[in-house]
Amino acid sequence: MPQPHLQSVDLNEVVQNVARLFQAQLHTPGRPPIECRLELAESMEPVAADPELMHRALSNLVLNAMDAMPEGGVLTLRTRHHDDRAFVEVSDTGTGLTPEECERLFTPYYTSKAHGTGLGLAMVQSVVSDHGGRVSVRSESERGSTFIVELPKAGLRMICHPERSGCFAKPSGNGVERPLLSESCRV
Repeated sequence: MPQPHLQSVDLNEVVQNVARLFQAQLHTPGRPPIECRLELAESMEPVAADPELMHRALSNLVLNAMDAMPEGGVLTLRTRHHDDRAFVEVSDTGTGLTPEECERLFTPYYTSKAHGTGLGLAMVQSVVSDHGGRVSVRSESERGSTFIVELPKAGLRMICHPERSGCFAKPSGNGVERPLLSESCRV
């Protein structure tokens, strides 16, 4: 995966864009419909993220949720925040996962799908980890699954390195220094 180019990102906007992208696929003729519900937190503070990589990771979670609901169902995209963390949840009312599947989900090349590569959730985990966050799953067989992406809020320190020709963002905590895309950053 490419390294994230951190900037201040509105997670609600990213989630809405992902929902828009999949709207047509949720109502494909010949397939039971999937209802998409958005439950977006009000006054959501921005996070330090690469919007394209976050879009890619959340899109993968939505695709997996859709695959888990061959008979139709409800896809819920939810944002929330608590203290210094922001959360995005992707929930489905699909087939759910066994405890054994939950343990192996993020292992590269592991898949339970006939058409899967086993790289999607490993990519999601890599993207989220590169943003200083973590991803987890709650699932109940025959009731559905919820994938939870947890990210630090945009508590960034900007570090300018003239010798490296640019500015970099270092998330609070144990985050790794990443290139910062910003119109106001000039060295």
